[in-house]
Amino acid sequence: MFDAFVNQKLEPLIERLAELEAEIEDIRRRAENHNRIGIVDQVNPAAGLCKVKHGDLMTPWVKYMSPSAGEISETRHPSAGEQCLLINYGGGDGSAHSVALCGLISDQFPPASTEAQLHRRIYPDGTQSSYDHASHTLSWQNGQTSVTASQAVIDLVIQAAKLSLTPESALLQIGPVQLAMTTETALLTIGASSVLVDEQGIHFTGPKVDHQGRVISTA
Repeated sequence: MFDAFVNQKLEPLIERLAELEAEIEDIRRRAENHNRIGIVDQVNPAAGLCKVKHGDLMTPWVKYMSPSAGEISETRHPSAGEQCLLINYGGGDGSAHSVALCGLISDQFPPASTEAQLHRRIYPDGTQSSYDHASHTLSWQNGQTSVTASQAVIDLVIQAAKLSLTPESALLQIGPVQLAMTTETALLTIGASSVLVDEQGIHFTGPKVDHQGRVISTA
């Protein structure tokens, strides 16, 4: 009779302990599923969605984060194979209520820069842009076209054409043609021929100088 009395009194406590055990197990499971490292498997840029593989599982289509998405908006779509952090904000066993935080460095996609002062972007076609805040140099390159700009000089290259600008000078080169300008002179050079313009006048140099088809000087 005493045992029955004790069991009757302990039964609600035992039931509550069982409920707490189940709740703790549910919290543990949710915590394990909250954040996971995954690999982007498919991307739908038009919808801003991707599928992420994590372990042996695959998410449904979920959103991926952009650098900004407000009045100031910037879009960078992830790549298949890109490593990401899968955040399960719903906390459930599934991953339907998840978002992908992309951009984790991996062996397949190593860092574009290994220098602390250098911010660089590299695109699939080889085009790259960078800014070195230590040297104050901005660079952009697309094949044989490049722009390099610092506080002292701007250099523009398009195949064989080159333009260099400083506060006191400009140098333009297109193949054998060169035009050099300073605050006091302008010099046009083509091979052995040149024209210099300064405050003193116009100075011709070359194997032959003509005016309106009439030779007025020879070397």
